Amino acid sequence: MPISNNGNSKQKDWVLFPYNGADERAIKLDFSGNIILDNGHKGTILGVKAQSKNGNTKFVKVFAQIGVLFKGDDKFTGEMNYPDAGGEKGLIGWTNDEGNILSGYKNDPRPKQTQQTTTPIARPQAEVKVESKEIPF
Repeated sequence: MPISNNGNSKQKDWVLFPYNGADERAIKLDFSGNIILDNGHKGTILGVKAQSKNGNTKFVKVFAQIGVLFKGDDKFTGEMNYPDAGGEKGLIGWTNDEGNILSGYKNDPRPKQTQQTTTPIARPQAEVKVESKEIPF
């Protein structure tokens, strides 16, 4: 099924459909697990049972979690890191009128903002600068 623009001037960049077991392209997850990334953090991997067309060879297709979408009041927002789709991107999307298809756009991520706060210490003439980082959403 193609990505539609739903009457908007710009075609959507991504779309998620509900699982439909009757559709041969549908993927139902059979396994999920963790993998240690090169940066030392844990990542999520997903597995799907599969077999060759003649049924002689059975295997598991492995997929990686590349991002997360969070539900807001009227939209979904999040980030992904998928080299084949442009690397690190910000995502924004909405459900269709029936609420069963989620689609939207990918954008360059917002730069990380650094907020500087001045906090006085015991002597009024001395100040310490404290940096706190906030992730814009």
